[in-house]
Amino acid sequence: MTIDRNALAALIAALSFVFPGGVLYADRLPFGVLGSPIDLSANVSESILPGATVFQDSKPLFGTTPSPKQSAELLHLSGTGVNASGRSTNISGAFASSLAESDGNGGVGVSQLIFGNPGGSGQGVRQMVAQSLWTQTFVYNGNEPVVQIKMHLHIPALQVQLLDVPPRLTGPSASETAAASAKLVSTVKHPDGIFESNTFEFGLREFERQLISGTDFINFGDVKVLGQTGSVAKSVNFNGDDFNPSFSIDSVSLDVNLGTAGLLQKGDTFSYVYTLTAQGTTHGFERGYDAFLGDPFGADAITDNLRVTVVAASVPEASTPSLILLGFAGLFAWRWHKMRSARSRRV
Repeated sequence: MTIDRNALAALIAALSFVFPGGVLYADRLPFGVLGSPIDLSANVSESILPGATVFQDSKPLFGTTPSPKQSAELLHLSGTGVNASGRSTNISGAFASSLAESDGNGGVGVSQLIFGNPGGSGQGVRQMVAQSLWTQTFVYNGNEPVVQIKMHLHIPALQVQLLDVPPRLTGPSASETAAASAKLVSTVKHPDGIFESNTFEFGLREFERQLISGTDFINFGDVKVLGQTGSVAKSVNFNGDDFNPSFSIDSVSLDVNLGTAGLLQKGDTFSYVYTLTAQGTTHGFERGYDAFLGDPFGADAITDNLRVTVVAASVPEASTPSLILLGFAGLFAWRWHKMRSARSRRV
């Protein structure tokens, strides 16, 4: 059987029309969204729970770009407690520190060990929090009818630790806590005012747990993985010290599934907020904590924390009935073209 080349070319063209593809643009950036200014901030606080703020400060920077690099950094030295984390040994007192840089490098850390009353009326609970934050917003006005936002995260190594957790107690004890997490919230606003959003979080939270054993209590540090535990395959490391239990996770690189919040049409506004948080609480009396996510002093730089690319949205794979119908359509077009060519030769 001889196949008409013109008909075959027409069929290939039809298939290309039904299954368009290709990249719109995929700018692999040092950080964030191409051409959109980056707002960032460093934030630290110390408080006595519930409700009494001891110290709070924020250092925002607006409209920065990855290059030249700009930095927002805060270090709060507490008047209560010491730094017993084994990190930042040049700082003797308890501290909360935050670093956010426009190229994506950043980190947060808190450390506080108190040998007496944490302050306030009664025993109370003392808390310190450090946060680094990045945010960007842009409007899609490209030529492709639909594009897909893809976000790749590089989460720095994280560590949480409780200090002085006696394995056995004769009575119940207050629980100390330490937590470190990375959180990404992305939002699409359509021209009609409808919002779609997606949230990704990953981190660790450590706390004291007690179990009754006869007349005593078994006391130990327990840990919980926060957020999308199924999408990040990373093991939790334990330092093996029951008195000062520390848990850590090595740095993590992954692509975040944004779902429908990652699909943009012309006129849509896309924005995200990326936050690193370290925090802890202690009741004092030889108790304490530390928590770190990345390096709050920039000695161990982790750039490319968040990479954003924009590509033409892929068309869903056609179902079997659709392919059958397309095949019949192509065959009909080929036979029609062949019959038309035969009539032309008779004339």
